[in-house]
Amino acid sequence: MTIIETTLTFPDPVRPRFYRIRLDGRRLIRTAWSTGRSPRETVKELDVDYDHQAHQVFGSLRDKKMREGFCRVADAADAARGDVVLEFLVPNRCPADAFDLSPDGRTLVVGTMLKEAYGAEIHLVDVATGRRRLVHAEPPGKGQTFLHRVLFDADGERIIYALNGETRLLDPASGRHQVLAAYQQYKDAQFNPFRMRPAWNRDHTRLLVFDHGDRVRVLDREWNTVFETHAEATLFECWDGALSPSGRLLALSRSKGRQYDDSDPMVTEIEVWDLEKGTVRQRIPIPVGQPVNKVGFDPTETLVLACPWYDGGPGAYSLDTTTLAWHFSDPVQPDRWALCYGWDYSPDGTTLAIGRRACTDVVDTATREIDPAFRQSWPETGLTGRTERVRISADGTLVASGGDSGRILIRRL
Repeated sequence: MTIIETTLTFPDPVRPRFYRIRLDGRRLIRTAWSTGRSPRETVKELDVDYDHQAHQVFGSLRDKKMREGFCRVADAADAARGDVVLEFLVPNRCPADAFDLSPDGRTLVVGTMLKEAYGAEIHLVDVATGRRRLVHAEPPGKGQTFLHRVLFDADGERIIYALNGETRLLDPASGRHQVLAAYQQYKDAQFNPFRMRPAWNRDHTRLLVFDHGDRVRVLDREWNTVFETHAEATLFECWDGALSPSGRLLALSRSKGRQYDDSDPMVTEIEVWDLEKGTVRQRIPIPVGQPVNKVGFDPTETLVLACPWYDGGPGAYSLDTTTLAWHFSDPVQPDRWALCYGWDYSPDGTTLAIGRRACTDVVDTATREIDPAFRQSWPETGLTGRTERVRISADGTLVASGGDSGRILIRRL
C-alpha cells in the first residue's frame, strides 16, 4: 500500500503554522497545528479507483495550501544530494520564470505579475525558512506591466529588473530606482522585451542590457558603459544575448528571413564579440532553419551553447571551428534534440543543470550523464512545468528551478 507524506510550513515569524498531508492507500489524512497548540486531524476515504487519481488529490491539496502561503522547507545542512530544501508557489498565480539566487545563496528574489499583467510585485524569499517580504509593487497603469527578469547585483543588496523594455536598478532599503536602459519596441528599437533580457556574467562584474536605438550595451559594476554595438535590425532580428563567464565575450543570436518560405529562407547565426578588442571574433551559422532563442557559453569559453526556437538542446558549437561539438538527444526520438528551456553551469564547471519539461536534469559535464538523484519524485514534490529558469548558487551547493507551473524548487547539489 502506497504511503506518501509531506509537511508544509506557514512561515509566520510570531507563530508558525504547520500542515501535514498523508496519503495511505485511499485514505487521506490531514493534520494542522501551530506552535504551542494541539494538532487537529481529519481523515477522508477517497472515492477513487486508481493510485494516480489518489496522487492527484494529494497534489491538488498540497498546491492549494501553497497558494495560501505554505511552503515545504528542510535544513540544507542535513539534506542529501537531490533533496528538496525549499518548495513553494510564487504569489499571484504567476509563472515562476523571473527569479534569482543571491550571491550567498540565502535569499531568492522573485518577480510576479498581477492579473492579466496589470501590476507587478517583487518579493525577497528567505531560503532557510520560506519567509517572503514584498520589496516593490508596480502599480497598475494604462498599459500592462510585464516583469521579464529579476537579478541580484554583485553584493546581493540591490535588484536589477526588466519591466517591459526598461532595465531598472532597485534599492530595496530606500525604494529608489534608477533606469539603466530603456526602449520601446517598434518605436525606438526592434528588440522584443520578451526575449532580450538583461544578464550578468558569472562574477557579476559586467551586465548586458538592451537600449533604445537598437543598442547592445555592457555595463560595469558602477553602471558605466564598457562596450556598445548597434544591432543591425534592418537585416537581422536579435533573439537573445549572453556574456561569457569572464565577461570578455558577448554572444548575440540573430536571424533573418522566414521559416517554411523557400523564397526567403531563414538564416540564423550567433555573432560572438571580443569585448576587449571591440571586434567580432566569430559568426557561427546555425543550420536548423529556426531562430535560436537562448544562447550562452560553457565555462571554458571555447563552446557556445544554443537552443533552437522549438526549445531543443542545448547544443554546443565550437567557437573556433563553428561545428556542433555535442547536444542532448530526445530519449524517445533520438533523431531530435531533447527539450530544453534554460540551463546554468556550476561555478567550477563540473555540473550543468538543464530545465526540462516538469523537471530539471543535473548533468556531469565530463560524461554528460544525468544524476538520477534529481529525477522528479511526484507527487511528494510538485512539477515545475516548462522549466524556463535554472540557477546554481555561487558556492555550488544549491540548484533552483522554476517554470510555468508557478513552482520554485531548490535542491541540494
